[in-house]
Amino acid sequence: MPSPGKRGKYLGFVAHELKNPLATALWSCDLLKRMEGPDRTGERAEKMIDVSLRALRRMRRLIDDFFTIERLLEHGYELRREPIEVKDLVDSALQMLSEKEGIETSGWKVQVGPLATTGDVEMLRRAVRAAIEHMARGSPRPLLSIRSEGPVLSIRAETPPSPLIPPPPEERPSGDPTGAVLSFALAAAILEAHGGGLEERDGALALLFA
Repeated sequence: MPSPGKRGKYLGFVAHELKNPLATALWSCDLLKRMEGPDRTGERAEKMIDVSLRALRRMRRLIDDFFTIERLLEHGYELRREPIEVKDLVDSALQMLSEKEGIETSGWKVQVGPLATTGDVEMLRRAVRAAIEHMARGSPRPLLSIRSEGPVLSIRAETPPSPLIPPPPEERPSGDPTGAVLSFALAAAILEAHGGGLEERDGALALLFA
């Protein structure tokens, strides 16, 4: 897990990442305020509202991911221990990515057999969702194959991201439009907190469950 110094880097990084979406949301709201009454219900106003909402969602995700990582690193979460099938985690992730993130998942190959783990279900859902999203968004052709191999969930892309394991957030280009720049680090922290891990194996992303 990141050292205490790394946690300080995350704070500065997140503050920097929040500047652009915050400026975008303020700019859009300022334009809306200056519009005449009838114009506030027109097409241009709708576009300004959409721009503001995208910026606010980006900020919300950054802040949520940051505080979750901080609490995990400082053992501030009392992780529940509940049995869960990994297939249920995958199914939940695919539904969320399709409905909330607009990622097309219908052509993906999913072969997850009996594979159970024990842990905080909501946290594990976030980890699996973030790992799958990373592979989908980082692939020029996001056709994924998700399968279980022993105690490992393997996620393979037809054209995988390069590099498959991204560098630390503070070493990546700024301006991720989805606000997901901390999500991979969060997924790794969640799995490590459960005694598992996240690594590259033979060109696939491997999620290890305890």
